[in-house]
Formats: sequence, structure tokens, C-alpha cells
Amino acid sequence: MRIIYPVVIFFSLCLFSYSQEKINHLDSINKYKHRKPGLALEFGLEYNNLNLNRNPDTQTQEVFSAIGEILFKMGLHANALDYLKRSIKIYQSLPESQRKFPEVDQPPGVLLNIGNIYYAYGEYEKADELFKQTISIYEKISDQQAKFFGINTAMSNRGLILQVNEQYDKAENIYRDVYQRRKKYGKTEDILYSMNDILRVLLLKNEIQKAQNILTSAKNLYEKEIESGNDNPVLKRNMGYGYFVFGAHYQSKKELEKAIFYLEKSKIQLDGFPINLSAIESRIAECFLGLEEFDKAEDLANTNLKYYNLNEREKRYNYRVLENIYKQKGLNSKLLQVKDSLISISSRLSAFSAMKSLSNLETEIQLANSARKLNESKIRYNTYIYLLIILCLILTFVMIIVGLNFKSQREKLNLKNELINQELEKKNREILSKTSFIIQRNEYLENFLTKLSKIKSPTSENIIPSIEVEIQKLINSDKSYKEFDKMFVSVYPNFYDKLNQLGKLSQTDLRLASLIKMNQNNYQIAQISGLSKRTIESQRYRLKKSLNLDRNEDLDLFIKSI
Repeated sequence: MRIIYPVVIFFSLCLFSYSQEKINHLDSINKYKHRKPGLALEFGLEYNNLNLNRNPDTQTQEVFSAIGEILFKMGLHANALDYLKRSIKIYQSLPESQRKFPEVDQPPGVLLNIGNIYYAYGEYEKADELFKQTISIYEKISDQQAKFFGINTAMSNRGLILQVNEQYDKAENIYRDVYQRRKKYGKTEDILYSMNDILRVLLLKNEIQKAQNILTSAKNLYEKEIESGNDNPVLKRNMGYGYFVFGAHYQSKKELEKAIFYLEKSKIQLDGFPINLSAIESRIAECFLGLEEFDKAEDLANTNLKYYNLNEREKRYNYRVLENIYKQKGLNSKLLQVKDSLISISSRLSAFSAMKSLSNLETEIQLANSARKLNESKIRYNTYIYLLIILCLILTFVMIIVGLNFKSQREKLNLKNELINQELEKKNREILSKTSFIIQRNEYLENFLTKLSKIKSPTSENIIPSIEVEIQKLINSDKSYKEFDKMFVSVYPNFYDKLNQLGKLSQTDLRLASLIKMNQNNYQIAQISGLSKRTIESQRYRLKKSLNLDRNEDLDLFIKSI
């Protein structure tokens, strides 16, 4: 019994520690996901690593859902979709008693976020289907608070679909219904969010004064709440959204000074929300560009590009600003770098668009159902067809990329060729300088040897031969040749490879060929190598034979043509 009690206590402590660790990770993710999404993501991935060998549970499902939401807000939609799908699979694998909502087979919040991804990529019908499905699932659950908040969010998102389809009156009606529901509940953060929805659709209807009145009411409500001691960062963020909506509206109308005014107000409110802040500053940079305040636009765009969590689309907006500035200023070197970055981003975005169809949740489910019904030959046939479709999609996107980037590539190529030619000339001068140095050094050493041979005497019989050996070693030293080879390869990187394809060449053959390529005659090569001119002529004969050249074919011309 004395042994059993400590063992029981030990395992109880381990279980409590494990449970507490999981709770702490989830709490940390929820705490930082708005203000420090990168840190929240680190907590999520750390949790994932710690639980690789453990059976997934409700906590795991919620962590994966939170990671997916964070990745979506960071613009990493492919990764977000992967985590959200895994969250659904874990939820469906759990017994009903362990699910957060035992009444339903799918987690509604996860479906809502997947709908947001479809909306972000313009697949509005699929997004709307998921929002409607989310509402119907929330209506079945018994958790009244989760039902209330979930339905409000899904309804607001359906309003976005109507807004995109220019059904502004219907969208406004939905937003006002949600506003009234949230007003009764009394959570100020959500009320402000609904007010932003309403003023956005009013601006689209060009009802500026009504929108301004909504913004003023939102500001009064916000200030009253701050005075009462509400320090919820989401409250501050949602007030910032209102200013941002106005700023974006005036930017679209080319009223850039007004746009900057509201965007700066939004920037103050959203300080501490890096994802939102980067989008605001990208717009401000575009406004400065439109006002031809190039220095301000350049400084801000470069600052924006240093954001750790900046997504690909925001990067592209800022690089476009820099591209226009550098064109105006004629800064070709910087323009070349910007074009490289734009081409790289365009390729990644297009590649993701192609892969997005592979990540389509409905497609994956349909394929899984087909696999259970069809025999092996049918599955193989469908796989070939599916791969063919994918290949066609990829080829289509490649053609789009080529079409979009052709002009940029051509300008980039011209600039790059100019820089390469300058660099090549510089390196050629360095090689010639190095070659001249080796020739002069060896000539000096050989003259010195000649003089030594003339002053031999009985007393120097033991000393001078050793000096001659050391000097000869210096003449034949590989160190200078290695430096020469290194410089030569940097200018003619494929030269040795091409020669080796023509025949089996020794190191001596390759070195002789490189010196011929540098336009050195037999005498100069002999000086560099520390060999006699006759020896060099013999080496040339062997090299010509190794390269299988005809007797009448000129070795120098052949090597210089490679």
C-alpha cells in the first residue's frame, strides 16, 4: 500500500499537468491571436508538436481551428484550409459526449472560417452555402450564447455576399437586423462591428451623410465605453475598422487627402494589430504615390515590407508603389530588384490559385465517396482524368503568368545583361592582372635561378641546390593556379564542364585550355607554368588529340569558341 499511494499521486499529478498544459496553450492562443498573431501561432504549433503521439481530443480540435483562423487572417489561406479540415476530421472522430456541441456532426465555427476562405477567393456561391449551413447548424445546438454569436456572424457574412452582388438594400437590412440583435445583448464591441457593416454599405450606396452619422454615433459609443473602463482591445480595433472603411472609400474615389486623414485615424486605433496595420499602411503608401509625394511613399513602402507577417498581396501592393517610384526616378538597379520580387510573388500567388482547387473541401469529400464505390480500374481512370485536369489548370496559370510577367521579364533581362557585362569586364581585367603577375613573378624567379647557377662555388654546393629546389617549388606552386582557376570559373562557369564532355582531360589539359582561352601564347604559358616552350608545345599536341580535333583544325580557335 505504501508503494501504491505515491504511484497514484504521481500519475494524478502527471494527468493534471498534461491537462493544465493543454489549457494554457489554448488560453495563450486566444489571448494573443488578435494583437500578436505570430506569437499565438507559435503556441499553437508548440502544442501540436507536444501532442504528436497522443490521441486527439476536444482541445486538439479547438487548437487546430484557432490555428486555421490565425493563418487565414495572415493571408496564408492554403495552410489555414489544411488546419480547418483537420479540425473537422478530429471533431467527427470524437464520441458525441466529447464534442463541444454534441447535437451536431460538424463544428459550425470551422465551417464559417472555411466559408471566409471561399469568400476571399471570390467563390461567393460556395461561401454563401457554407454560411447558410453554419446558421442551420447553430440553430440545432443548445449552447445559447454560442448560438447567438455564431448566427450573428454568419448572417453578417451573408450580407457581404449580397453586398458583392450589389444588392445593397438587402445587405443593409441584414446588417440592421444583426445590429438590433447585438444591441439587445449589449456587447459594445459587437455593436461597433455591426455599425461598421452598416456604414460600409451606406458608402457603397453613396449616402455619405448617413454613413458619417453612423461613424459619429460609433465614436460617441466608443468614447463612453472607454471612460467606463472597458479596455478590451477588440473594442479599439472595431472603432479603427470604422475609420478604415471611410479611408478605403475615399481612396477608391481618388480623394486621397481625405483618405489619408481617415487611414491615419484608423492607424492610431489599430496600433498593436500588426495584420490590420500593414494593410492600412499599404493604402497610405498608395495614396502618397497618387499625390506624387514619392519620398514619403518610398519610405512607407520599404517600412511595410519589413513586417514579419506581411502576406503576399500586401507585399505586392508595396512593391508596385516602389516600382512606380523607381521608374519615375530612373533608379534601374533598384527597379530590377523590385521586378524580381514582383515576379516571384506573382508566381507564388498563381501557383496557390492552381493548388487551391486541389484543397477544395467538397472535391475531397466527393473523391473519397467515389473511392468507396468504384473498383480499382475505375479509380485509376478517374485519377488520370483528374491529373489531366490539374495539368491543364497548371498550364493555364503558367500561360497567365507568362503573359503578365513578359514585359517585366524583358525589362529585367535588359538591366541584368547590362550589369552582367559590367561585372564580366571587371573580372576579365582581374584575371589578366593575375596572369601578368604570375608571368612577372616566374620571370623574376627564373632570372634569379640563372644568377644562382653562375655563382656556384665549393662553399655553396650544399646551400644553393636547396635554394634552387625551393624556388622551383614556388614557380610550380599550385596556390597561384588555384587563385587563377577560381577567378576563371567565376567568369566562364561552364567552360571546364563543356571540355570534359568532349574527352577525358587531365588537370594539366584543363589549365592549358584555360590559358589559351585567356589569349596567352606559348611563351606566356611557359612563363606562367614554369615549363619550357617545347614542353608546352607537347602539351598542346596531347590536348588537341584528347579533344579529337582534326590535324588541320586550329586548337586556339576551337577553345575560344567554347
